[in-house]
Amino acid sequence: MNLIVHFLFFIFLLLIPTNSIASKSVNAVFTNTPPKIDGKVEEDAWFTGNVISDFFQKEPDTGEPVSVKTVAYVCYDKNNLYFGFQCYENKNRITAKQMARDASLAHDDKIVIILDTFLDKRNAYWFQISPRGSKGDALLSRNGAALNKDWDGIWIGRSSIQNHGWETEIAIPFKSLNFHPNQERWGLKLLREIQHRSEIAYWPVANIDTYKFQVSDAGVLIGLQGITQGLGIDIRPYALAGIDQQKGKDLKYPTDLGLDVFYQITPGLKSVVTLNTDFAQTEVDDRQVNLTRFRLFFKEKRDFFLDGANYFHFSREGDRSSPKSTQLIPFFSRRIGLSENGNPIPIIGGVKVTGQTGKWNLGLLDVVDDRKHGRENFTVLRLTRNFGSQSTIGIIGTSGNAISDEKNNVIGADVSLATSTFRGDKNLEFLLFGLKSTSQNLVGNDCAFGSEISYPNDFFSIRLGYSQIENNFFAGVGFVPRKNIRNTYFEIGLGPRPKKWGILQFEFESEFDYITDLNNRLLTREIEFTPVGIRFLSGEEASFKLSQQFEVIDKDFNIFGDFIIPYGTYNFWRYAFSLSSAQRRNLFAEMNYKWGNFWNGNRKQTELELGYKVCVPLFLGLEYEHNDVDLPVGNFYADVFRFTGDILFSPRMTLNSFIQYDNDSQKIGWQSRFRWIIKPGNEIIFVWNSIWRDPLAHIHPSIENFALAESTTRLKINYNYRF
Repeated sequence: MNLIVHFLFFIFLLLIPTNSIASKSVNAVFTNTPPKIDGKVEEDAWFTGNVISDFFQKEPDTGEPVSVKTVAYVCYDKNNLYFGFQCYENKNRITAKQMARDASLAHDDKIVIILDTFLDKRNAYWFQISPRGSKGDALLSRNGAALNKDWDGIWIGRSSIQNHGWETEIAIPFKSLNFHPNQERWGLKLLREIQHRSEIAYWPVANIDTYKFQVSDAGVLIGLQGITQGLGIDIRPYALAGIDQQKGKDLKYPTDLGLDVFYQITPGLKSVVTLNTDFAQTEVDDRQVNLTRFRLFFKEKRDFFLDGANYFHFSREGDRSSPKSTQLIPFFSRRIGLSENGNPIPIIGGVKVTGQTGKWNLGLLDVVDDRKHGRENFTVLRLTRNFGSQSTIGIIGTSGNAISDEKNNVIGADVSLATSTFRGDKNLEFLLFGLKSTSQNLVGNDCAFGSEISYPNDFFSIRLGYSQIENNFFAGVGFVPRKNIRNTYFEIGLGPRPKKWGILQFEFESEFDYITDLNNRLLTREIEFTPVGIRFLSGEEASFKLSQQFEVIDKDFNIFGDFIIPYGTYNFWRYAFSLSSAQRRNLFAEMNYKWGNFWNGNRKQTELELGYKVCVPLFLGLEYEHNDVDLPVGNFYADVFRFTGDILFSPRMTLNSFIQYDNDSQKIGWQSRFRWIIKPGNEIIFVWNSIWRDPLAHIHPSIENFALAESTTRLKINYNYRF
């Protein structure tokens, strides 16, 4: 019944007339003398073609011209697409703290380029660069609602800070992109962010209701002719050497070789074969305090699985704004090559095909890893077809079981009916999905399905959803933290922009989550209100929230250490206050404080984050989470400390150190990663991981007692041959 109501409501909304928006265009100019990529826009090649200078603000003054002069140039030769930018600004007001590859530039000035190479107004490549040359890239899908920032492309970018502001030059090899060689029109969108004004400006004009990186309203780049992807072959071997140390045992000296081979099957489909895959360079997971009954979600961080991950997303997955995006994932790549505790399992090899062909989008994966009970084969197929202006229909299938040695298969289908021109320029989407699992010893009640309507716009937003996950639904290569439930959820928000008092936007929100078992017995009800949230023009933010939670627990559960929450019915209120300074500042801080009832007791939760940019090459960061829980059976503390120290020698050479401790495991973890990018695709990585333990923790824990218990050191060399 819920699904029918959602569908009829969506069809009713679509009957309201809409208007289309015409796209701006710019001609690409061919050059025989390509510019030198050194961060200074001065070569003749830049000035022989068209100039883009009509940038318009999305924030803070929507529709007004960019506050300071911004000029973009574009040209190409048979091998590369080139962009040059002149960003005028008072030199002393430029915000540029980052230099590392793939660093977060959320609080730095930057330029963003979005390329929709198939002009499908759904998917695109995303490139960003800062005034100090920090580069990042990503794959966009779902019209910009989903951002896979962990994709790494091979391209060149340099920047320079000058008296009149800053300039940047970018060369994107056509070999790094999927496209049809005979298609002369690509989607193009350009952004400039100016942090000290909280300003973001676009070409072409972007209205306040679009996604930040929306693809469908991009302009058009015209006239790309005679370009090629070459043979479409990349060969990436690696060599690895290391030292393994464990207290009381002899040193080990592992060495290894491996290989990834990439082949462009068609202009839009890319394949990769991996042999003896290694993830020595992968960042460690952030430790988390789990005071719930359910498994925590940890993001994928391994390059092989991140590349093209958006082609495997199912239904709500990938939508960063959906509260349920991680509650039902049929394919969760962390199940492969990792144990339940996150420890590495050898991957023998695998093959993957991702990309587009016509109106079809394909993700195909087959990987074999080596587990205690033997080799396990995992196969995943995800296929979607575009229709209409923004809609898709698709299927998914998985085979393999990372949780037990029993066979498991999952099949499913989903449809997304979406538009970015509802009522002229608003986003609206309806999702419908269903899944069925086939498992040994689990017969019947093995389905999951749901729907969602979202209207994610600036002044007024709303989301309404329903899902059902039956008791025997089992995804052996997926992530499903809670089963045997019916879940109805609702969100509504208002975001007025007063244009006074130094306020950029107010945020008023309300959320409702209602979960029953399949007999409609109430299990969880959570109501959350944000009576006030404020984003200031200066970059500071503040908010206050209150929530009421109802929970039914059918059996005792262990919450922390030896502390048990007894079965029963619980009803409690909690409150939260948060305040953060602008992270564009050299010294910034963020504080979240939550308090109130907690199960049959009370909980005070404090989260602090401090960051200090000592100077451009050196950054120090500290995060601290403290939970003070008082229960009838006693009280306990649950703490996590994280320390970050980054030394940025240049955009191509960085040293990152990350130290963390939690009082549950009573271990200190330390990872230091040195990365030297000799040139894009060729790099040297040195990683040191260590665990420090207190052997007297059960008697008298003390920081002075901690000693090195185990460590691993890895030197890895990656090389890329491109044909």
